[in-house]
Amino acid sequence: MRHCPFCLVIVRETDERCPLCGKPTLEGELQRLETQHIPGTAEYPTFRSGKQRDTEERESSDMRINSKIAVELISVFSGIALVVTILANLFAEHKVSWSLYAGIGILMLWLVICIPLILRKYPWLIFAVLGPSMPLLIFVLDVLDGHITWYLCYGLPITLLVELCITLASLFIGISQRKGLNVFAILLLAVTVFCLGLETIIDVNLMHRLTLDWSVIVSFACVPMAGLLFYLHYRIMQKASLKKLFRL
Repeated sequence: MRHCPFCLVIVRETDERCPLCGKPTLEGELQRLETQHIPGTAEYPTFRSGKQRDTEERESSDMRINSKIAVELISVFSGIALVVTILANLFAEHKVSWSLYAGIGILMLWLVICIPLILRKYPWLIFAVLGPSMPLLIFVLDVLDGHITWYLCYGLPITLLVELCITLASLFIGISQRKGLNVFAILLLAVTVFCLGLETIIDVNLMHRLTLDWSVIVSFACVPMAGLLFYLHYRIMQKASLKKLFRL
C-alpha cells in the first residue's frame, strides 16, 4: 500500500505527492528522479497542500477584515471630530465659520488614509480618486472666504507637486523587483524634487525670478545619500545580507 514517508498518510497509487503535506511519496520521488534526466519529460509541478491553501486564504481574509475595521474606526473618529468641531464653533460664535476649514482638513485626512485601504488592490484607482479630489478640496478652502486668493499661485501648484512626487516614488518603488535600501533612496530623491519645486513656486510668485537657495543645500545632502543607498542595495546587499554584513 502506497504511503507518504513523511507524515505516514496512506495515498492512492496514482498520487505522486502527498495531498496533506505536499511532499513526494516514496514511489513518486523515485519516479521523479528517474525521469528528471530523460529528454522530453517535465518535472511534476509544485503542489500546494490543503493546509497551505487554507493558510493563504486565512491571511488574505484577515487582511481584508483588518482593513475594513481600520476604515470603520477612522470613519467613526473622523465623524466625531467633525461634529465636535462644528459644535465648538457654534457654541463660541453662534455660527459656522472656522469649523469649515477644519472640516475640509478632516475630510482630506480621511481620504488620504482610507482610500488606499479601500482600494489597496487597485493602485491606479487610488491615484484616480485622490488626484483630482485633493486640488478640489484645496480650491474649496480658498473660496470659503468669498474670493480666490492663494489657490492659483500656491495651492494648486504645491498640491500638484506633492501628488507628482508621491506618484513617481510609488511607481519606482512598485516596479522594483527587490525592495530594501532602494526604497529609502527613492524617498530621498522624491524629497529633493519636492524641495526644488517648492522653492521654485515660492520664488516665482514672491520675487518673480528663480533664485534657488535652501533647496540646493537639501539636494546636496539627499542626492549623495540616495546614491550611496542605491550602491549598497544593488552591489553590496546583493552579495551579502544585513545579518552577514553587521554580524547580527
